[in-house]
Amino acid sequence: MQFEIVMRRRFLLSSIALLFAFVPMMSAEEVDAIEIQPDSSNYVIASIVLSSPGEEAFFALGHSGLRLQCPSKGLDFCFSYSTIVPPGPEFNLLLLFGQMKGGFEALPYDEYMDTFRQTGRGVIEYPLNLTLNEKRELWRLMDNKMMLGPTLPFDFLYNNCTSTLYHSLESVMEREDFVYPRLSPLDMRVRDAFHVLFADAPWIEFFGITMLSAIPPDDPCPLELVLCPSLWARLLPEATIVGIEGSSRPALSGEPFESAPQTLFIEPSIWTPVFVFALLLLVAVVVTLVEHVFRWKRVGAVFDGVLFTFYNLFAFYMLYASCVGMFGYFWNWFFFVFNPLPLLLWLYCRKKGGEARLWLGCSVVLIAFMLFYIVHMSQFEWPHELLLATLLLRCLNRYFAKR
Repeated sequence: MQFEIVMRRRFLLSSIALLFAFVPMMSAEEVDAIEIQPDSSNYVIASIVLSSPGEEAFFALGHSGLRLQCPSKGLDFCFSYSTIVPPGPEFNLLLLFGQMKGGFEALPYDEYMDTFRQTGRGVIEYPLNLTLNEKRELWRLMDNKMMLGPTLPFDFLYNNCTSTLYHSLESVMEREDFVYPRLSPLDMRVRDAFHVLFADAPWIEFFGITMLSAIPPDDPCPLELVLCPSLWARLLPEATIVGIEGSSRPALSGEPFESAPQTLFIEPSIWTPVFVFALLLLVAVVVTLVEHVFRWKRVGAVFDGVLFTFYNLFAFYMLYASCVGMFGYFWNWFFFVFNPLPLLLWLYCRKKGGEARLWLGCSVVLIAFMLFYIVHMSQFEWPHELLLATLLLRCLNRYFAKR
């Protein structure tokens, strides 16, 4: 579902926005499909539409959409936040450098649902208990945002399909707010909440923890950071809408209902960060033994060439991420061990001597950071520690080789 589809519907949805401006002047005699209730509460029906995860990494956490209906006029559309670039190499590159843009698109309900039915992804709908004017404003807002096209930032952590809908919903509330219960994992610290929510997406968990290391892991978990379809599905039935004068009503106007059964069940992959980095450490140990037992120095040179090339690529990426304030932060604790300084010192020491001291210094920094990170996180972070242990092993190996 990309923005090519949206262009041919813009005129129709603009007409819909104008239609709602005249709702109060319409009478029951003016409609011909479904009779409007006396309070006009069913003139517009709004529902949050949450789907189960898909096979692609892009849909690893599921998807969120907004269904808006005007039954008396036979109108039924789903709005969702998507990207202009489909998943693939270009998508990954833009996402990696924080340059991905997204925006709202609109599809007829049946067409929207077909994308999930065809892939076996389950869909649950949550009817919202909004006032008529709030629902009208929500439709108008979605129409206006769709007209903007893909001009808004997109990332998996702060700007995604769920957070954009969450903020849109909050913005149309009239002197009242959604109040969500502090259910688990919202009552957990940030690190534990990440593990609970992203247990089925370990690479997203690893990336999130790496890029958001500036957040104290013991801080209370903010809803905006961890809001995803599975968490929102738990919160909506328990949420309330509270007015500033103290009034309160349930956030949902009825029970959630299944729109599409889930037939796709994804088997967990063994290629988790723990498994991959444990395997990398094992290879490093084998290469080190081969170097010293069989004197095959070329094997170690090739391994180090590949390892430290990837290290430096990630180091420059960390520098870039810190400079641009990716995810809103201009600091990352991993910048201590992933930065371009070792490369610059290595280029200098190759000509001036002292390469052994460089590798010893890198080893000391790695050991100190590994100990610090355990204390900082209040637990042993296996993926990060295994990766750092691999770097430490090869740095020590090159130190003893250069002595």
